[in-house]
Amino acid sequence: MLTKTSMGLLAVLAVSLLASSVEAHPTLKSATPPAESTAAAPTEIRLSFSEGVIVKLSSVELKDQTGKKIVTGKLANDPKDQKQLIVPLQGALTVGTYTVTWNVVSVDTHHVNGMYSFKVDR
Repeated sequence: MLTKTSMGLLAVLAVSLLASSVEAHPTLKSATPPAESTAAAPTEIRLSFSEGVIVKLSSVELKDQTGKKIVTGKLANDPKDQKQLIVPLQGALTVGTYTVTWNVVSVDTHHVNGMYSFKVDR
C-alpha cells in the first residue's frame, strides 16, 4: 500500500514528466543559406531542426522580394538525418532578397512554423 508521501512523490514526478513533454517542440537550429545572410545563389535550401520532422506533413515556401512564389523541387528529408529538410531549387535565383516560410510537424506530432530571409548577391 502506498503512503501519502509516496503518492505525493509519484504525482510530482508525473506532473514534471508531463510538463517537460509539453515543452518539447521542434526548433529551427540552422538553415542554409543562413538567416539574414548574403551569398551566391544556392542550389538548395536546407533546414535543420532539433527533432525529426515528417516530410509528408511539412511544407516550405520560397518567395522573392516582390512576394512571388518561387517554384521548388519536392521537399525531402536528408536520408541520413530526419531532422533536416531539403528543398531543391529548380533554377538559379537572381540577385535579390528571398523569404523562406516553413511549417513542420515533428515525429512526436508537434506543429511549428517560422520564416526567415536571405539575400542573393550573384
